[in-house]
This record gives sequence, structure tokens and C-alpha cells, in this order.
Amino acid sequence: MLLGVPFGLVALQGCGGGTASAATVPPPAPAPAPSSGPVTTVGGWAARPAATASTGQTIFVPDVGAAGSLWYSNGSAWLPVSNPLTLARRFSNAGMDASVGASTDVLLDSFTIPAYVLGPSSGLRITAAYSFSGAGSGGKAPQVRAWLGVGSYASGAIALLDARGQITTQDSVLCNVTLQNRNSMASNQIRPIDFVFGASGNAFATSAIDFSQDVTIGFGALNDSSSVSAGNQQVLEWFSVELMS
Repeated sequence: MLLGVPFGLVALQGCGGGTASAATVPPPAPAPAPSSGPVTTVGGWAARPAATASTGQTIFVPDVGAAGSLWYSNGSAWLPVSNPLTLARRFSNAGMDASVGASTDVLLDSFTIPAYVLGPSSGLRITAAYSFSGAGSGGKAPQVRAWLGVGSYASGAIALLDARGQITTQDSVLCNVTLQNRNSMASNQIRPIDFVFGASGNAFATSAIDFSQDVTIGFGALNDSSSVSAGNQQVLEWFSVELMS
């Protein structure tokens, strides 16, 4: 007793003698997420361990992907954790004008895919945005090509897109090219472009790009034979390359 008041009641009252209330109980902490195992950072794609000796392991590869990427081993191959995986995304703003001369093919930008990043059943989705300035219908023929590491844009290229004769008065075009390996590292089916129904460039094409080697995707511009004005420009605004595993 304290001055006639039970001690327990005093203990439950605030300093101002207000009504007693129970203390707030904090909610329980959330349960931790299940662990997927440790992630090992490797020095680069070329330094990855053998997939056959790394079953169930996850690695971080700093040189594959727009910001590096995670890969896991299924016991026979390394597969990307993200699907699709953005390999490249670049605001290029590279251009050429028709002063280069008639029928001149110019490389504007490129991106190299290391050997074996694509598997025998993996594919690519390539997107390129071009803009055109100047008058007339000439000079509007963007190119997307692939070549092996031993080749070049000029001599070793395989055309993924040839828009010559399909673009006339457009001020811009968004090119979407898809490539799918046909259960082989060097047998591919290509859907060249997707902007006009019925255009010859829309037919499926087969190719033999060997993804067991470094493969460079080149983004170019082909000057039309009828365009000689320096005011006619082709600009590669941006491009992206995505891996579909």
C-alpha cells in the first residue's frame, strides 16, 4: 500500500494518473527467406568453373549482362537465373550521312557475346532504334549483322537484317530481330525484322552462326545508291540484346 493505493495500480498508471493500459507488444519479426545457397563471384565468364563439377551452385559473372549476371549449374550447363537476360542496352547515338558515298555500308556500333553464353537451345532478341533526317526516300537502309570473332563487319558478317528497299519515307524505325539456336551451337533460325507484313525480310531464314566462338552483333547503316546528300542521315539511337534461355 502507498497512501492507501495498492502498489500494483500505481505501477500501471502514468505519471499523470491516467487510465491504465497494457504496453504495446511489437509484432514478431518476419521469418527469414529460404536460403538458395552461397553465391560465388568469378573473375569473368572465361574463369567460370566447369558446370559438370558445380551442380546446384550459383555464380555471379561480372562481364556478362548489362550489370553482371547470376548463373546456376544444372549439372551439365550454366544457365542464367534471369530469363530473359539483358546482355546489352546502350544509347548509342552513332550516325552517318550520305556523304560517305553511294551503296556504302558503315558500322555504327557493336556488342560481343562471349563463346558459350548461348546454349544449343538458347535465343537472342535484338532491338535497334534508328532515326532518319533529310528529304526524299534515299539513304534509309539500316543493317544488323553478326560475325564471328575471327571475322569483321565487312568480311565475316551474316546479315540478320537488310532493310534495303523496305524503308522509304519513315523518320524512324524500330527493328526487332530474333534468333533461335536449333538444338545446336551453330544452327540458327532467324526472324529478320518485324515492321511490315508481307515484306520479303519477314521470312524465316536459317544460318550457321557458331556460338561456341565469340560472336559480335554489329549495327550498321547502308547508304542507298540514290542518296548522296549529306543532309540525309541515319542514326542508331539505341539498341538492346537479350538472351532467351
